[in-house]
Amino acid sequence: MKKITSSILLILISSMIFGGITHTAQAQTDPSILLKIAKQAQKQLENQINQDSSDKTKQLFREGTQEIQALEESLANNDIDLAKKHFLSAMKIFKEISQQLTNKKFPQPEVATLKARAEDPSADLIRMQEYVDNLKTIAKKYNSLIDFSELDDLFVIAKKQIMDKQFDDAVQTISKIKQITVDFNNKIHEYASQQEQSRAKDYAQSYLEQLDRLIENAKNQGLSEDIIQKLESARENLSSTTDPHEIIKQIRKIISIKEQFELTKNDRLESRVMQVEKILLELSNSDKLSQSDLEDAKKTLQTIKRQLAQGEFDSANELLRSLATLLAQFQN
Repeated sequence: MKKITSSILLILISSMIFGGITHTAQAQTDPSILLKIAKQAQKQLENQINQDSSDKTKQLFREGTQEIQALEESLANNDIDLAKKHFLSAMKIFKEISQQLTNKKFPQPEVATLKARAEDPSADLIRMQEYVDNLKTIAKKYNSLIDFSELDDLFVIAKKQIMDKQFDDAVQTISKIKQITVDFNNKIHEYASQQEQSRAKDYAQSYLEQLDRLIENAKNQGLSEDIIQKLESARENLSSTTDPHEIIKQIRKIISIKEQFELTKNDRLESRVMQVEKILLELSNSDKLSQSDLEDAKKTLQTIKRQLAQGEFDSANELLRSLATLLAQFQN
């Protein structure tokens, strides 16, 4: 039964890699389909692998899992091209696993085992080099302080061993590369998660400031206590969470409340305020803006925020336009 399932899965994965026109078209409009396909294949293989499976099969499955993690991170960062590369890498690995499971036979004589170990591992080394190159790209993107020099040295050693036909030694060297790669992948994944959480907290804090102005504006307009209570409750929920996914969930609820009670009039202005704040932060770390000009710009921004809170949208819009024009001159 397992062999039949593996055969079907092999055909499915092969069609995804070499004939997946439909999936490619879907991925153009919904890149998340790549992650769904990869996880489906992963789940099917996970059900086929057991304690009796070979170490190579288990190692390949771990590498495929790493590719899926990298795929998920790429999608989260809206890097579709990199996501496609990780998707194809994962599916090729799963195809190789499926072939192993499909072709599994009775144990071969020891001579055959020795012969297999003596095969040229160049393809495996090339695949690991591609994976490590992708890992370096991700590490650089997150500014993680990971030293790849040891891995680079091991690649040089493995290449020389292959050139010298020392295939058994090369296999051992590649195994070391894989072990280190697993550790590096976990570190980068942890670092990326921390950065994601930090960015989510910063965004939540910025959104809370907007929400405070909205609540104050609602009170000044004399809106009902029911509306104000819903806004204040939403603010409390947002301020008490640190999980990035929960932050997004709470902000969506706030947006729904704003749309329900037609409180979205100043959203475009609030978005421009955030852009101006970002520009001010960049200028404060440069010599393009004097300390005096910087303080004046910050005071002007506070005046704009106060006008937004009081519902003076036209005045806030004019002042914001002037400030944005002034900062653009300093940027240039």
